[in-house]
Parts: sequence; C-alpha cells; structure tokens
Amino acid sequence: MKELEAKRITTLLAAAYPSWRPSEATLQLYECLLRPLPPALAERAVLEMIHSPREFAPPVGAICSRVARLAMLPGGDAERSAEEAWGELQAAVRSHGSYRAPRFHDPVLQRSVEAMGWSELCGNPNVEATRAHFFRLFERLLEHEVARGVEALSAAGALPQLIAQWSRKLAGPPAAGGES
Repeated sequence: MKELEAKRITTLLAAAYPSWRPSEATLQLYECLLRPLPPALAERAVLEMIHSPREFAPPVGAICSRVARLAMLPGGDAERSAEEAWGELQAAVRSHGSYRAPRFHDPVLQRSVEAMGWSELCGNPNVEATRAHFFRLFERLLEHEVARGVEALSAAGALPQLIAQWSRKLAGPPAAGGES
C-alpha cells in the first residue's frame, strides 16, 4: 500500500476512536507496519473493527491478524467458525460414510480432518469428546494459518528494512555540522 493509503487508515482509526491520542511516532509506526498489507483488505479490516463494539483503537498486530484472516477467505466469504466447520464435517460424514474421506475446500478443515483421521471422526462413539477435540484442533490450526498469513502479508523478510525506515523517520533529518 502507498504511504497515503496507510495515512488514510490511521486517520480512520483516529477519527473513530476520539479518546485515542496517539503520538506522531505511534502513527508513523502504524503506517510503517500497515504499508506491506493489501490496501483494500487493510481498510476492510479496520472498518470491521470500527463497526465492532470495541471501545479502544486496535493494536496494529490485531489489524494485521484480521487482514490475514480476510486474505484466507475464499471470495470474501464470512469467516468460518469451528462450529460451522464441524457442521460441514458432520454433513460429509452423513453423505460419504466412513470409507470415503472427502476433500474439503477449506484447508484448515482439511488439515483438521487429516490430523484426527476420517475413520475416528466417523466412528468414535463419544461424539462430545470428538467434537471438543476437533474444536480445539481447528482453532489451533486456524491460528497457525493466520500467523503464517500475517508473516507473509507483513513481508516478514522485509521487517528489518521497515524498522530501519521507521527509525530514520523518527530520528528526523541529520544534524548540520557533521556529528550526531
């Protein structure tokens, strides 16, 4: 995203949370860390946070995490919960039976099914325990995917350059006369 787009997002945050009085350094840090993100997703994430019952401005990490979750969604669908994934899994159990494991379009759901085993999911008589285990596993795998997405979107390899750029901004222009 361009610098102007990052400034627009920080301006949105400042306007939406009037009691948030960030310093110029804080605004510059937000802008610096938001710049590697896709602008449309970053703005959507911030607008969703603004529309939530959140009382305080979100930390930049929460924005990055939300952008990564949005980037994972196929075609702008709503984010899937563990409960919805369980419902899709149960429908597949009914339609496929225990001998033919289906392929799921959601990679987190697919990895969860692979980790637990199709026959275990179909045949375990303790459905409540299986469901609880599935929920924990699905959430853990989802968080792992989100963390990987944040790393990819935030240009983790470029993070030292972003930090150096931000540090130069904070330092301001070099002092005249040579020594600093």
